[in-house]
Amino acid sequence: LEKMISGMYMGEIVRLVLERLTMEGLLFSGVDRECELFVRGRFYTKYVSEIESDHDEFFRNTKQALDELGLEGYSSEDCKIVKYVCTLISARAAFLSAAGLATLINKINKPNMTIAVDGSLYRFHPRFHNLMCLKMKELVKPGLKFQLQLSHDGSGKGAALVAAVATRLRDNKM
Repeated sequence: LEKMISGMYMGEIVRLVLERLTMEGLLFSGVDRECELFVRGRFYTKYVSEIESDHDEFFRNTKQALDELGLEGYSSEDCKIVKYVCTLISARAAFLSAAGLATLINKINKPNMTIAVDGSLYRFHPRFHNLMCLKMKELVKPGLKFQLQLSHDGSGKGAALVAAVATRLRDNKM
């Protein structure tokens, strides 16, 4: 599941889809196979967030990412397809994350919950939070309310919390 939702892998998933579309002649006609689109790990997740931040038909961020990959001669239609692929992969990751959290909320079954979320994808992607919330509202049982809260350094704080609880449990047994 981590590879389907993590920011560490999202860029590579998009790259693989774009590579396949290119190999099948549906994208970037006549592209040089030596460009960095065909290099594993070269399509960064930051490109996905930047591309999805394009709000007009000029595709400034999309073009910048494609330029950095060494692509030339791409069309506006190519830019639309790249943005669409990024949108689909982002939505898929947000919906999978939402499904996992909604399952936990439904299982815990408390009327009000706040969930701390950490990670650069959640923090920097322009739509990830909203996509997660929309899907969770569909999946969480009626009457249960939740809130997603950005947490900075969640893993460090989580490790400290676990250590504190373990120490308290150990001290109470003595």
